[in-house]
This record gives sequence, structure tokens and C-alpha cells, in this order.
Amino acid sequence: MKQFFLPLGLVLATLSGFVLPAGGLFVSDHNGLKIIVFIIFLISGYQTGSKGLTLNKKLFTIFFTAACISLFLAPLLGLLVSKILNLNLHMAMGLIIISTVPPTISSGVVITEVSKGNGVLALFLTISLNLLGIFSMPFVLDFCLKAAGPIDIDQNALLIKMLFFVLLPFIIGKLIRNLSRKKQVSGVWSYVNSSCVILIVYSSISTSKGAFSGLTFQDYLIVFIGVTSVHCLLLAINAGAGKILQLSSGDNKALLFVTSQKTMALALAVLASLTFDTGNAIIVCLMFHFFQLSIDSFLASAIQKQ
Repeated sequence: MKQFFLPLGLVLATLSGFVLPAGGLFVSDHNGLKIIVFIIFLISGYQTGSKGLTLNKKLFTIFFTAACISLFLAPLLGLLVSKILNLNLHMAMGLIIISTVPPTISSGVVITEVSKGNGVLALFLTISLNLLGIFSMPFVLDFCLKAAGPIDIDQNALLIKMLFFVLLPFIIGKLIRNLSRKKQVSGVWSYVNSSCVILIVYSSISTSKGAFSGLTFQDYLIVFIGVTSVHCLLLAINAGAGKILQLSSGDNKALLFVTSQKTMALALAVLASLTFDTGNAIIVCLMFHFFQLSIDSFLASAIQKQ
């Protein structure tokens, strides 16, 4: 149930956005997306425990490798693929943004656990890369978007928004967890977090459904090739990095799945914060997310016994 809750919810959110867009429009018109992102990282901070990992040279090496691949190499892959496929400006923007954001908030950890990998390491990588990504993303994104076309973003404004809507709620959630002195938290919070992501997608589809009808089959095919190429390249690179570092099977699975995935919630929040027309960029983000969930869930089930 936990593995399929988010994918099924995203399908329902997409259909509802086309058929019943009023609720999504209401959320979007009343700063709902920003509030939902705040809640997501508040819960993420609350869910984060303090035990289970030993700080040592090996852990630092894994984190450094994951950061280089996820936060710096992945955006360049998104830029390269968009250039090779000659994507239009809005599609290139979507691919670069989804490639630049940190790993997924929950699905990377869930899929790692499904594959019988190191869930504790997966959670550490997820949280640490998201926190580091707050500071790296505005500047890396600005560089890649300028290379893609005449797109200019306010780096400082984006950084301030990330600090307020990502770092601050995470710290508050972590403080609440520490003050409550709970060693474990209810699994219900994971479903709440996933529900928030589903609501973001519903609102985004409701406000951008016109963009979907404006694309041809060939456009969708090119986007699919683009998101497939970036994610599969990340999987291959992370698998190779795990072998080079001679990681155990559990640690290798955590690096593979967490570092190859991208958080759609933050990508959509970035799109919502931009002051210019983002066009079909949301379609690229949605297709990327659906593909990474599908292929990684299948891959995790296939390698869980290794």
C-alpha cells in the first residue's frame, strides 16, 4: 500500500485536475502551494530521527559523491539532454528544473526499503541533500537556465524562498520531534506527506491544463525520451559510483535510488515562484516523476534479493 499510494494518488490528481479544476484553482489562488510545501518539510523534519548512523569517513565519502551527482552533475545532464533533443524553451526549462532539485522527500526512502537497502542511509542522504540543495539550487539553476536560453531568475529571491519554505519548517519540525522525545513517529505522517505532493499536482494541473492540450504526440514522445534519458543516466552513474566506492549491497541501493530521483514538490514550487510564463514546463516535471517512480519501483522489486 505504501509503495503504490503516491503513484495512484498522482494519477487521480491528474484526472481530477482536468475534470474538476475548481479546487485546484482555489488552492493556487490563495498561496496554497507555498503552504503545502511548508507543511511537507515541517513533517519531514518531524520524521527525522537522530540515531542510526555513525559519522565517519565512509559516510562523508558517500554524501560527497551523492551531492556531486545529484546537485551538480544532474543539472548539467538535464541541460545537455535538452540541447541534444532541441527542446523548446519551456520544455527545456522543465527538464533543467526537475534535474536541478534535490532528491524526493519520501519515495526514494520507500523504494530503498522495498529493495531491502539501507533505509537509514537513504533517509540521511534525502535530508542532507535537500538541505544542501537549498543553497546550491538557485545558483546552479540560474547558470543552466541561462545556458538554455534567454531565462533569467532572481537567485537571491529564490534562495530566500527556499530558506523560508524548506529550511525553516524542517528545523521547526525537527525541534518538535526533539522536544517530544519520541523515538519513533507514526507511519501516518508519510501518507500525509504524500497527500501533500498529490495536492500540489492537482493544483498545478488545474491551473495549467491548457498546456497539455497544446502539445502533439511528437512533443510528448520527445519529452518522454528526455526524462527517460536523464533518469537512466543517473541510475547508471550512481550504480557505477557504488561499485567504485565498493559499497555494501544495502548502501549501494540507498545511493542508487535516492541520488537518482528528483523531488517534484520542490520543482513545482520553483515553477510557481517564477515571475514569468513557465508554459509546458510542468508537463516535463510530471512525466519525469511518473517515470522515475515506475522504473525504480520495478527495479527495486527485481533486485530486492541481491
